[in-house]
Amino acid sequence: MLEVLDSRALRRTDCYGQRFMKAGTYRYHIVSPQADLITDERPFAIEVVGNELTAHMQQHTVIVRRDGGRFKPDQENVKIRAGDLVLWNCPDSALPYMIAGDKEFFSSYRLTNECGYSHAFGTSGEFHWIDAFGSKASGVVRVKNPDGKERADIERWRQTLAKGAIVMVTGDKAEPREIDIVMGQTVFFAVSKGPGISITDARLLRDSKR
Repeated sequence: MLEVLDSRALRRTDCYGQRFMKAGTYRYHIVSPQADLITDERPFAIEVVGNELTAHMQQHTVIVRRDGGRFKPDQENVKIRAGDLVLWNCPDSALPYMIAGDKEFFSSYRLTNECGYSHAFGTSGEFHWIDAFGSKASGVVRVKNPDGKERADIERWRQTLAKGAIVMVTGDKAEPREIDIVMGQTVFFAVSKGPGISITDARLLRDSKR
């Protein structure tokens, strides 16, 4: 399967975003999926200041790079205000990774509260996603090939790529449950509150049971 849709194992076409609602220092590591089970090391930090949420949420982007056999962020310590969003992306590594925080809500492996996962779809087709941890959260992303017969078609496609699609997930309900995009577009799955879910292509779980 060329397209890998799985928030438990982030890749170069994925981002993980987390909002931090309260002041404090939140430590984390960037590791291979589930490697947090064998290490308690949390060398990087998000420092949140301010007791009141900001009127306008700001986004802070952290670029992840491969450094030998380890993942490292371009900023080891990030200072933000309460209510801001931090977004992680690793553009240059095909190896999967996860963000492992020191708080239950702070983990890309299980999406809990005020967080999100985005994926840029590079192939056409119908993608039925489910929660690998067993909740009823699910949905469908239909990706079609762009029209490309004329120059105007290409320009319209480029303009469409700049428009991300959003799926809101609350508990085990996704809205909209079905969404249509064109190849190359990004879908952001925003989890407002939940038990800790994943956004996982159902075929990955079926294949793992064979």
